[in-house]
This record gives sequence, structure tokens and C-alpha cells, in this order.
Amino acid sequence: MSRSIKMPVCGWLFLPAVLLLLIPAALTAEMPGKKGDEPAQKQASPKVITLEEGIADDVTLPFVPAKPRSKTEQKKIDSAAWYMTGRMREARNDFVGAYEAYKLAMEDNPNSLEIYRVLIRLASGLDKTDEAIQYAQKAVELDPGDYELMRKLGLHMAGQGRFEEAVNFLEKASESPAIDKKSGVYVIIKHDQANLYERLGKKEEAAQCWEVVFKALTKPDDYTFEFNTRAQLEAKQGKLFERIGQSFLETDRLKLAVEAFNKAAESQKGRPGILKYHLAQVYYRSKQYQQALDSLQSYFDEQLQSKGRKAYEFLGEILVALNQSDELIPRLEKLAEKDKYNRTLHYYLAEQYGEAGRFDDAEKTYKASIGESSDIEGLAGLLRLYEKNQKYEQLITTLSEIVQSGEGIRKIQPDLQRMSEDKKLVNALVAEAQKQKKKDPPGVDVFSAFIIAKLAAEAGDNKAAGEFYEYAIDAAGKHAKPQIRGNWTLLILQEYSTLLREEGKYGELSDLLRKAVENPLLAPQRINLMSFLADALERNGETEAALKVNEEARQAAPRFPMLDYQHAWIYYHAHDWDNAIEQIQSFMKKYPQQQDRIYEVKMMLSNSYVQKGDIAKGEKVLEEMLAEDPSSPSINNDLGYLYADQGKNLEKAEKMIRIALKSEPDNMAYLDSMGWVLFKLKKYEEAVGYLEKASKLPGGGDSTILDHLADCYHKLNKNEQAAELWKKALEAARKATPPDTKLIDQIQQKLSQ
Repeated sequence: MSRSIKMPVCGWLFLPAVLLLLIPAALTAEMPGKKGDEPAQKQASPKVITLEEGIADDVTLPFVPAKPRSKTEQKKIDSAAWYMTGRMREARNDFVGAYEAYKLAMEDNPNSLEIYRVLIRLASGLDKTDEAIQYAQKAVELDPGDYELMRKLGLHMAGQGRFEEAVNFLEKASESPAIDKKSGVYVIIKHDQANLYERLGKKEEAAQCWEVVFKALTKPDDYTFEFNTRAQLEAKQGKLFERIGQSFLETDRLKLAVEAFNKAAESQKGRPGILKYHLAQVYYRSKQYQQALDSLQSYFDEQLQSKGRKAYEFLGEILVALNQSDELIPRLEKLAEKDKYNRTLHYYLAEQYGEAGRFDDAEKTYKASIGESSDIEGLAGLLRLYEKNQKYEQLITTLSEIVQSGEGIRKIQPDLQRMSEDKKLVNALVAEAQKQKKKDPPGVDVFSAFIIAKLAAEAGDNKAAGEFYEYAIDAAGKHAKPQIRGNWTLLILQEYSTLLREEGKYGELSDLLRKAVENPLLAPQRINLMSFLADALERNGETEAALKVNEEARQAAPRFPMLDYQHAWIYYHAHDWDNAIEQIQSFMKKYPQQQDRIYEVKMMLSNSYVQKGDIAKGEKVLEEMLAEDPSSPSINNDLGYLYADQGKNLEKAEKMIRIALKSEPDNMAYLDSMGWVLFKLKKYEEAVGYLEKASKLPGGGDSTILDHLADCYHKLNKNEQAAELWKKALEAARKATPPDTKLIDQIQQKLSQ
């Protein structure tokens, strides 16, 4: 059963439904004049009645105008026909078909505003955003006075983050000669402009727009507001006045700023302290610092917290301007004594104690305010205090508390990033943690050990990272709560596995995963863990063990394509080409619908044939794939490399590899292929550039890449450099799992020459 596309009731550029009932004059075909004095044409042959016709029906003949139509006239008629087709399809809810018909109508009549309006609406409803914008831009060009369309287009671009373009359209909308500058629409456009200017950092332009909005809000009788527009502005006028006042303040419109802040205070009844806060800003801006301090004190006296930390920072700025910086802590202490439940104030006071070197006071203040709450803001402040004062034991304890708070790690991410970049700090933390884990009971738990492991890994100390990942896994397994034993073990396992994989320590990874597979708390993940274990075993050279684990997993999950794919891959990776080919072909027959995997196994199949020595079959697989997908970078690269390696079709191979390289200029394999085909074309200097770039990328120590680069150096008579690279290539080839004996023999022969 087919599913029709339902258009939204209101798209972003929705046109009134009445437009659909009108056929635009520009699209109406003019009927040719009828000449009554002309004799009727005789039919050349008798009428033949067909099954499609009724007995009494006339044969429908093509309409032939007496006067041949011009190309322009014919295009208008064709456009009208397609337009009506679009209307008919839209009435049947065939919106895709309607859209295509309207596009054809537009091609024949590219200056019809009505067609563009319909296309805008349908393109928006069909999620063809870019096309909707293109049509809207064209419509604006045709009708520069359509300020509503320009506004909607501007807002839509703003929603896409295209702020410069958005504000340009809003400017055009507000400057349109058709817009009434006393209308509510004009005010709303100015409101939108102000928002965008602020986002773009254009404070003066924003303030100019806010002046219009402010005037409209304070003198509404001078404007012709629609009810909805007025209600929209009035619903948020308290915050809006405050925001406008802030804009006026920042652009030195101080008198207007005071007026706006007064209006904000009127809208926020019963909170004069907010007005006093804003007036303090005005006084400060006009360098009346004592008045600013007195006014700010009124805000503090009401024990308001709406301005958060900014209010206390502002107090510090005023005291600096008055040369009374030493009064900051005493004033904060007095405020904190009266406002005991204001955590933001107490944390700021603790921070100031810390800055002043009063560690004990800072720690006491943080802890008293945090209490039993595990509040992240307070714990993060305490963390920084311990870090600054090198209190590593307390820092480790605080890290554990933060991790256990749920969102703690995410919220202190900037702190963790900064800490990981300080190797001296990480080393000190690791040393302290090593002491703490020997205590009874240990001073390091699963949570702090996990974070220390992550910090060590980020700092490049993989040995320490491994030590604490293992400790964290062990601690998680002994934890009293089952969810910690299960969930945290899995989390730490994932992190540690990634580290071991990056280091190529597949033996250690296999041991780790074996334990995980046997852990009953990880039973829901057992099949995935077995798959990872089989992968690690094969990469460690334990092919038989890998096949055994994979077979067990496949028996437990017989309909899991990934496991059958892995079965073929194990043989492929082990260079058991006959079995690899057999399993790949089996996979393709069993899972023809797995297109992404089919693509991958075909690439493996091609290389298996090549490595087995049947190059023709390997080529054929790739050529068939290329015929189906001629723009595929990887297929172009692999087939181009295969041609180059045989020294045939070299110009074609170069073009194919350039297609691949254009898609990913820093792809190591593509760079190697390009270097190799250029080498075969005897363009040695050019080849060296690509191969040197490939060798410097992560993984560039690959034996094949080094061998190719050495060959280039040899051709350029750089024999010492070539010999050094061949030695490195030989070492890399011997370390590979499994080792490439063919390549090893080739390199040894080159070194012996």
C-alpha cells in the first residue's frame, strides 16, 4: 500500500489557500480567433471506431490554430497546462507530482511570481529547503515590495544559521516602500533585526532597531498593531524592556537605558532591586561609581539571585574603580552571613578566599555550602581549589564524588581537558593514586580510578592508564551494587579496549575480553563481546582460536550477518585465500540485501583473487563494481592501483586514482596509489611528493608505502635514503600479523643488490 506525502498545514512560507483557486493571467492560454467563413476540413479517410471510443463519439483531432503560434505564446500555453496539471495532482494529494509539474510550468514561464509562490510552499512542505530558498529569492527579485516574503525568508535563513544573509533580507523587508512604518509588522521586523544584529555582535545597529521597538511598546497608540502581534510583544515585555535597556546601556544611550529599565521594573512588580541593579550599571557607565555601589547594594539587600554570579563580579568591578578592592571579601562575607542559602554567593566568596591564599576558609566555605547535595558547581570549585594548592589526595576524592553525581563528568569536561594537558599534574595525580590504592581501605575507588586512567591516557601515559583501567575494572567487579558491577565494568572495558587496540596490544586485549565474555553481569552483551574477542584473537595471530570463538557466536546468533561477515574476514586477514573466497561467496548468497556489507566483501573478494595470483578475476570483480558505481572513490582507487601494479592502463589508472584522491586528499591509501602510478609512469619527482605525504600520516609506517617511497628514492639516485626505508619496510613487514612473506622476499632482494 503506497503512502502519500502529507503537506503541513502551515509551511514556513505558506501561501493563502485562495491562490490555488486562481489561474494567474500570465499563465492563461489565449485561444486563437475563430474564422466562421472558412469551410470545414474534409477527412481523408472514413472514421474507424476503436474499443476506446463510444459508438456516438467523434474522433478527437489535434487542435490546429489558424495562425501559427509564436514560441512565446506556445510556452505560455505549455506553462498554463503544467500549472493546471500541478493543481490537479495537488488536489489528489500527489504533492511530489504536483511539485514536478509546477517546476515545468516555471521553466516555460520563469517570470511568473504566482508559480514561484506555489513552488516555495511545496518545496518547504517536501523538505526541499535549499530549493525553497532559491525560489523565494527569485520571487523577491520579481517583487521587491513583498516584505512579508522577505521577512519569512530572512527568518528561515536565520534558522539555518545563515545570519548575515538573514539580516540582509530583513533589512530589505523593513526598507520596502510598501511597508507601513507605523504597522505592527514593521515593529516585529525591527525586533527580528535587533536579535540578529546582537548575534552578529553589531551592537549599534541592534540598538537602532530596539529604539523602534521601544517606542512602539511605550506609545502603542501611535502604531496599528494586530491583536496577535501586540500580544506577542506584551507577553514578554518585562524581559524585553530589560534586554532593550541593556542594549541602550552598551551603546551609551544612557537616558533611554534608564527609561527602559524603569519600564522593566514596572513590568516586574514588587522587585525594585532589579531596577536598582540596572541603574547601578548606568551609574557605572557614566563613572558615578559611588552611586553605582549604593544602587547595587539595594539589589543585594533584597537577597535577589536572578543576576547570579554577574552581580558579585560587578561588585568587584565597582570596588576596583573606587580603589577599594580590599573591601570585596568583607562585603561578600556580610552578604553571605545574611543570605545563608545563596550557593552562588557562597561559592564566589570561597573562590575569592582561594585567590587570596586563604585555603582553609575556601575549603570550609565550599564544603558548608555543598553539604550533602553533591552540587556540581561547588564540587568543581573545590576541585580547582585542590588542584591549585596541590592537594592531590583530596582532589582524587572530589573526582570520585563528581563522577558519581551523574552529569558531573560532562560538566567538568573543560577542567578535565585542562588537567590532561598538564603532564606534571597528571604525573602527581598518578603517583598519589598509586599510594592511595595500597591503603586499607583503598583511597581510590572505581570512579576516581576511571578518571585517572582517562587523564593518563589523554596525557600519553598509556602504562599508567592501563594500570588504573585494570584497577577500575577490578574495583567495579567487587562493588556492592550490581549496576556498578555491570554497567561500569562495561564502560571501563570499552575505554580500555580502545586504548589497547590503539597500541596494537591484541594479546592483552584478548585476555581482557575473555574475562568479559565469562562475566555473567555482561551476559546481554555476550555476542558482541565474542565478536570483539574473535577480532582481537585474529589480529594477534591466533586464527584457530578466532574461528572457534566466531563459530560459537554464530551458533548462538545464527541470523546475525555481522558474524558471518567476520567469519569470512578472519580467513581473509589470515591470508587463507581459498577459504576467504568460499566464505565471501557464501555471504553474498545468504545476504544479498546487505548492500553495504556486499560492497565490502566484494572488495575483499577482488583482493583475495589478486593475492592468490588470479589477477584477471580480481580485476573483473572491480570492473563490474565500477560499472555499477563509476564515481566510487574506493573502487576507482583499488582498480587504478591494480592496473598500476601491473604496469598497464597507466593513464586511465592515474585518472581513476585522482577521482579517489579528490574526494579525500589526505587519505593515506589514495596518496600511496597516486605515488605508485606516477612511479610506473616514471614521474619519480612527482611520485615522491605523494608518497612522502602518505608516509607522514598516522599509519604511514606501512611496509608497502615505505617500500614504494624507497623505490622512488632509488630511481632518483638517493640510495642511502632508499636503503634506510627498505630496512624500515622490512621490519614493518615482519611485524605484520600475519607477515607478508612475498613482500619480505622482495625487500630482501632489493637490499641485497
